[in-house]
Amino acid sequence: MRVSAPEGVRATALLTAYARAQESARPDRLFDDPWARLFVREATAFTGEGLPRMGMARDENISPLWHAFSSYFAARTPFYDERLRRAVEAGARQVVLLGASMDTRAYRLGLPGGTTVFEVDSGSVLEFKNGVLTRHGARATCRRVPVPVDVRDAWDGPLVEAGFRRDEPVVWLAEGLLMYFTAQESDRLLARVTACSGERALLLTEYPARMVDEATMTARATDEAERISAMMMANVVHSGPGGEPAEWLARHGWAGEVTDIAAQLRRWGRDVPDVFADAPDRVPVWLMAATPGQGTTR
Repeated sequence: MRVSAPEGVRATALLTAYARAQESARPDRLFDDPWARLFVREATAFTGEGLPRMGMARDENISPLWHAFSSYFAARTPFYDERLRRAVEAGARQVVLLGASMDTRAYRLGLPGGTTVFEVDSGSVLEFKNGVLTRHGARATCRRVPVPVDVRDAWDGPLVEAGFRRDEPVVWLAEGLLMYFTAQESDRLLARVTACSGERALLLTEYPARMVDEATMTARATDEAERISAMMMANVVHSGPGGEPAEWLARHGWAGEVTDIAAQLRRWGRDVPDVFADAPDRVPVWLMAATPGQGTTR
């Protein structure tokens, strides 16, 4: 039985899948996610060639709006992939995806069989995702454990019940999540992460320097479908933690590497959309890899 695609805030997961599908099709791709295209096609019931138009996401005549979003989604992915792989190579055998969405790292990173990837997200998201992966015969290279609970709720109890061990090394990955959280929700999330972490923990996440408002997004739209998509996105985004990442992390006993999307795009030899760097309405997006009680580098 096919399960309908998730709606509302959770439907933004499909924009990320769309960008991953486009990146995977590039000859100079930064990563390969063969399942991203399947999520988009099944969610939209599309049977044609390529990818369907989906709000701001499009496969041709790409606007400044979609160029910015797709560049952001593409650049953060290898940043996380590299650090997650290194942590697993160093002995971490637990990976927790907070707001797992359409993440397929349990399938595409070649993680060793002794690794467990816990995927925390709402039941509707995980049910849709599981259906697509099952129908197409996807096989995880490691143990994958879906944990159906909303990340705004008390997810730590269900995570432990699913087999998570607080006393073992862990990689926490909250990709594309905090931009949908308020400062209070962000603090609550990190407090739970901290309570579940021992000394050998790694936190990977990102958030924008300010709330991405409707005016910033609609200014980069080129048609009515994009403007509507931009307004819908503006209605679900929030401030995230607010303030500098080092300060936010330090309040919870974490510190480490902080960079931004513009720096990562330059590293990969990619064009940097003006919204991340030099536009008057720019919105820098910080990326971080933090551990408990370490010094901060930039």
